[in-house]
Amino acid sequence: MDVFSQACFLMGVGYEYTSYDGQLMHFDDQVRRKALAAMAIDADDIPALNTLNFELDAQPWTRLVDDIVLVQQRAPVLTIKVKESDFNDASANISLMLNDQSKRWQWPLSQGAVSGDYIIGEQRYLRVEFAIDFKELSVGFYDATVKFAAQTCHTQLWWVPEHAYDVPFQNKKHLGISCGLYTIASEQGVGIGDFQDLAQTLQCAAKSGVDYVLLNPLHLLDTTDVTAVSPYSPVSRLLLHPLYISVLLSDDCDDELKERHSSAHKQYRDADYGHWLNYEAVYALKWPLLKQLYRNFCDCASAHRREQFDHFKFQYAAALASLPTGSGDFEQYLQWQAWQQRKHCQETALRNGMKIGLINDLAVGVTRSSGEFENFAHQFTDGAEIGAPPDPFARHGQNWGMPALHPKRMAHKHFAYFRSLLAANMQDVGALRIDHVMALRRVWWCLSEQQGCYVYYPFEHLLAAVKILSHQYECAIIGEDLGVVPHEVRDALAEANIASNTVYYFCQQHDAFIEPDQLKQLTLLMISNHDLPPFASWWLGGDVDQGLTLNLLSEAQARQLKDERVVVQQRLITLLNNHGYAVSLDTDSAEIYTALCSVLAKSPCVLFTLQLDDLDAQQIALNVPGTDKEYPNWRRQLSQHAKLILSGHSELLKELSRHRNG
Repeated sequence: MDVFSQACFLMGVGYEYTSYDGQLMHFDDQVRRKALAAMAIDADDIPALNTLNFELDAQPWTRLVDDIVLVQQRAPVLTIKVKESDFNDASANISLMLNDQSKRWQWPLSQGAVSGDYIIGEQRYLRVEFAIDFKELSVGFYDATVKFAAQTCHTQLWWVPEHAYDVPFQNKKHLGISCGLYTIASEQGVGIGDFQDLAQTLQCAAKSGVDYVLLNPLHLLDTTDVTAVSPYSPVSRLLLHPLYISVLLSDDCDDELKERHSSAHKQYRDADYGHWLNYEAVYALKWPLLKQLYRNFCDCASAHRREQFDHFKFQYAAALASLPTGSGDFEQYLQWQAWQQRKHCQETALRNGMKIGLINDLAVGVTRSSGEFENFAHQFTDGAEIGAPPDPFARHGQNWGMPALHPKRMAHKHFAYFRSLLAANMQDVGALRIDHVMALRRVWWCLSEQQGCYVYYPFEHLLAAVKILSHQYECAIIGEDLGVVPHEVRDALAEANIASNTVYYFCQQHDAFIEPDQLKQLTLLMISNHDLPPFASWWLGGDVDQGLTLNLLSEAQARQLKDERVVVQQRLITLLNNHGYAVSLDTDSAEIYTALCSVLAKSPCVLFTLQLDDLDAQQIALNVPGTDKEYPNWRRQLSQHAKLILSGHSELLKELSRHRNG
């Protein structure tokens, strides 16, 4: 392997990949050079590449232990590296001590099992493993010290469970609903759905046997830009969007503010913005109310509540550091209120009998002009953005416009940034959906207008962090694995009891829909999702008509897609007929949808999710991939409050719940 190729390999820059249609694609050296350049590596500086390769490949063998020692519950061992000459010293001992003095182990070096070697010059180094008993230790992250002869090394020991936390997935099939909180036309709030609306939705859903509500990300968006509305393009994934705060739920809402809030609610409602959430009006009407909440706190809060706020600021200082530059006590107060209200919603769900409650969603990236990026800028690359390779839905690939993380710098301070992301999003929820979970292993880097390649990340460490934190927060994990996924990722997620994500639109094989009983058990099954047309629109071909209107399709492409859709519809009709439902192509879409729900509810999938959009018979897309200004993405709201939609489908939900548990 030449110096350049070795540097690419060690830095995680891919060489080839299998495309969506099964073709083996190779990345040319020009693209790979750009990937290295994005990581501040000059591919033409051969001496520097040689030094880099030595530091990454050989030098770790000269250190007694790595910065992080992964100890797997399945086969717990401590791994060290020593010179061969030292290994032959029969009197030598290895000791491990947790820095809190709680545990200490010692082994004769001769008890170690050699599992690898590396030669540097004339010196041979050995990798040696020692079996260790950690049965009394809780899974977690432990600062530790390893000593051997005159060497003392400080490390962090990760005690990694075999599986992610999966109690909600054991011996039970769950029914849930999904929505974006912003899609709920607030019953008492100002336009946008808030945490009070969510609590009411949870109460109503629980009465019909629903066990969870899967939300779009609740991340902080840019509050200075009314056009920044995509929940998947946040300014901080460690924080919550303050527009979701319910003014009425806050302890700082007095009678005067209640009157102002009622007036703002009426003003927004009377303006009648139709299907569309008007963010400009929401900010204009609600932001002054949030400021008044803070003034009320400053003027009237008890000493106890002030202590609670101070404790919040201290406890979550790392997350609050990702607020945009210039933020102060007011913005931190809003986060305190939002975190309290999210916790209230989860407690409401569990108190009303839900088995899981809230399922949070962690977006794959963050905008470059954001507090999170500013605070952790060292962790990111300069010149690479994340996206996806070409596929049938985006022939030229996708660039999501968000900076790519540096695969080596992620390890800074024992992956503190990544761990803080997980912790913030596992807080006070029953499960976490990790968007584009393939990013734990590899991410498509966009390096120019139509050039890109895969770059690989420290999968073993990232997955270990997910598993550890899921236990610490008692939070089950779902990996959104739609698209081209490396087999090693699917296998590792399944072994870790992390649920996959399946959209039934795509479950077709050999000119037929896959029988529901053939679907995998450890799966979050959905009929559609936020990036696809609602079922009624899909059934009637509304998405194709829309693509034509938005100039995303030509007349010829639209005709072809309509013809293909009829074929797929007939496949679905055949499936439903085979399960005893007398439906045809002329049957109303609502009846088709109800029959499909009943069939899929009996699948072995541990999680079956209905979109509130579909229960609302929506025909207007929430998001149209490939558009920006051409379509008002992430603004379309439901036709009525979520609790009314759920009440209207109470019998269906109860029947589906019986199918799930019958």
